[in-house]
Amino acid sequence: MVSETLRNTIPKAVVHCQVREGKTSLLNNFYIQIGKREGKQVGQLLDEDPALMERRLQCAKRLESYKSARDEVDYLSWVC
Repeated sequence: MVSETLRNTIPKAVVHCQVREGKTSLLNNFYIQIGKREGKQVGQLLDEDPALMERRLQCAKRLESYKSARDEVDYLSWVC
């Protein structure tokens, strides 16, 4: 009974591992391809509203300003 169970489950486990590895490889390739594209190209792929895309870019710039200000305040608090 144990031998038959192993005979049935081992091939399934092997195929499962192969599918999981293939999925990971495909996702990594997809992320690399998307990462190479510019913001406008990604927006076109997403069929994003231009106003929404502009708002998102403004928020990203504002976030970078906030992070820069936070870093400056942290630096000054350690110096003084």
